[in-house]
Amino acid sequence: GRHRIGGSSRRERPPGAQRRMPDLERAFEPVPGGAHSDDGDSSKEVQTPKTPSSALGRALQSRPAFHKMRTSARLGYQTPQDKKRLMEETKEIEFSFWKILLLTSFFSSTLSFSIDNFSFISGVYRERFTTLTNVSGLAGITIQNVVIVLISRLVVRSTMECEGSGFPEMKAMLFGHMLDNYLTLRVLAIKAFGLASLLAAGLPVGKEGPNCHMAACIARNLDRDFVAKRARSVQGQAQISKLLMAACAVGVGASWSAPIGGVIFAMELMLPQVQDFTSYWGCFLAGIAGSFVYEVYRTWFAGATLLIPLMSTNVLPGEGSVSQVPILRMLLDVVLGIICGYAGGHWVRMHAQCAKLFKDFRTAAATKPANLTGLSEPLLGESPPSRVMGLITKCLGPLYRPLYNFQWRDLLICAAVTVLNTLWSAQVPLLNGKPQPLLLSNLFDKNLVRDREQWEFGPFGLVINFAMCGVMKWFMTMMALALSMPTGVVAPTMIIGGFIGRIFGSLLPDFLVDFILANPDGSPVTDDIRGAYMARFAIIGAASFCSAVTRAFAMAITVFEVISLPNDVLPLCSASIAAIFVANKVELPFFDRNLASRGLGGIPALTFTDHADAPAFSIMRQIDVTKDCLYFKTRLFDMHEMLKKFPKQGYFPVVRLLEDGEAVLVASMARRNVDRLINMLDPHATHPEALIDLMDPELQRPSDGSPPLIDGCPPHVSPSTTVKEVYLVMRVAHGEGAVYVTRDGCLLGDITFASLMSFQP
Repeated sequence: GRHRIGGSSRRERPPGAQRRMPDLERAFEPVPGGAHSDDGDSSKEVQTPKTPSSALGRALQSRPAFHKMRTSARLGYQTPQDKKRLMEETKEIEFSFWKILLLTSFFSSTLSFSIDNFSFISGVYRERFTTLTNVSGLAGITIQNVVIVLISRLVVRSTMECEGSGFPEMKAMLFGHMLDNYLTLRVLAIKAFGLASLLAAGLPVGKEGPNCHMAACIARNLDRDFVAKRARSVQGQAQISKLLMAACAVGVGASWSAPIGGVIFAMELMLPQVQDFTSYWGCFLAGIAGSFVYEVYRTWFAGATLLIPLMSTNVLPGEGSVSQVPILRMLLDVVLGIICGYAGGHWVRMHAQCAKLFKDFRTAAATKPANLTGLSEPLLGESPPSRVMGLITKCLGPLYRPLYNFQWRDLLICAAVTVLNTLWSAQVPLLNGKPQPLLLSNLFDKNLVRDREQWEFGPFGLVINFAMCGVMKWFMTMMALALSMPTGVVAPTMIIGGFIGRIFGSLLPDFLVDFILANPDGSPVTDDIRGAYMARFAIIGAASFCSAVTRAFAMAITVFEVISLPNDVLPLCSASIAAIFVANKVELPFFDRNLASRGLGGIPALTFTDHADAPAFSIMRQIDVTKDCLYFKTRLFDMHEMLKKFPKQGYFPVVRLLEDGEAVLVASMARRNVDRLINMLDPHATHPEALIDLMDPELQRPSDGSPPLIDGCPPHVSPSTTVKEVYLVMRVAHGEGAVYVTRDGCLLGDITFASLMSFQP
């Protein structure tokens, strides 16, 4: 340690140090007995005059490099000209903000359309060969898909920030955990390439999450100075959060051509944040601009016929929605939502287990060979290497170790999932490698059951065929999203929900369907009406299951916004709310489950569990005010010992002891400032017993204009304050520091940003 008992640790002072000693002697007086002094007589031993230049101030100002730079606290904040200047600076910042949003909308929509067009053309080509009637074509398309996925994996593996959907990272950044390395141009280019490759190979992955991530990368690199300058302050970080939230709205709006759904999704993703005018209208502007640009591209280049929308249906408004028992029909929709919620929660759990299984297999270390010759004696009783292996290792020589260290397990998983997906799709005529937009359109088609001869497989019946397709999509989506590749979850889970809705509708007895659809005027129930009713079940199932997986009500809004069936508003909302409520009882949301596995469980706990309403005292770290705090009058030696006792603690409370054993919180001091103060006042460890008054004004407002060493107004909350409110206090006013829990001014404990984010529900 710096301050040891005895003289062995004291170094020789340089010549300049002797000249500063008179000021230090006047600033400090040795404490008799060398203990903490916080009683009423301690003020007699340390004199800190209440004058503009205290003894401590004179000691700090005696440094050779000292230059007085402190100006009046009101300078620049008192005249009408100052107000005008600050308002002009704010307008310039807002102009840059809106400019970045518009440019992000344009470039993000352009990139999204390019990926969609490429994947759709590839999917139409792939569908021609993904069938059992053309064995040679199936073999060729399987090899092509495997090659595409392996090349994509080799490219993506060079930049791990491109893996996954990007939503968990976006949410972590919105909660204040900035990950600037996830927003580079390299990540943008590789993520776009990987996503387009997976979609071209026919793997059941979505593009909504990667689109939002790529939109954030575009916004980050359009004006590097804007983000770099804002990241230095708490207020600037709030502006970055607004920019990221608007990027989410751009990504969803460009993916679905659904600006309202994109805005609501961005708002839900940001809960429980503080939203204002800029974030609200910024999301709307970004979502609408992105959707508009995407529609212009689709109409201009594709003629509105080549590129099929992500969701379309031929069900007419009012068709299959008229019923003489609307309450019964609504109950059936809610039951479907409950089923989708239960299934969605378990699907998230199964996906997490599958991802862990893939990761364990991918990172499993093989037994390292003893040497390359294969001629040594076996170790620990293992069998000796065979002559063949010995000959191989001897011939390969220096090439053996690079081949041995090559991560073949990773590529094997990608190839196996691709082959299984291609061959399994070829087994089921309804799938046959169709691109996801086309498959969703088929599920929402009212004539799907009437044209069953074109896609029904074997003599298994309608329900079994839907079940086979649903099971295939259930497991293949789970495995595809477990790959370390750019993937999205929304579109493939909508397909799973569509099949669940079809199965649910097909299981209803015919007499019950006719009873529900019977018109009051006595007109007969036609096949078109029955088909439209079954298609509506598929639509509700798609929205409900996706809402259960993502825990985002915006999915129901997005489906309604794109499908535009006015009679489905209430069924979609009711079923989706029921699905979300049930899924919350089963498992965390898909994106938040990923965050919890990375040690950021506090984010989903604040959003989706009762932990957000828990009192602050239940999660605080209890503080022993006699051992874990700095006294407002303390020795340099005790400050140094506090650094040694708590090597990972970032902030130390400064207290004034009371007679009953409690202590009043008077200030807070960051760890770096404690070390800085020790080095400034006693760089050579010659006065460890010197007593310092931490409430000296010089420490809160140094005369050289440097940052304060003491926070005289530390953030504090009452013990009954909710955890959600504690988080908002950190985010809005004080950044990533510590919030102290006090009662009647007495210190009880503290809560740090890191502990709040790492909480495990």
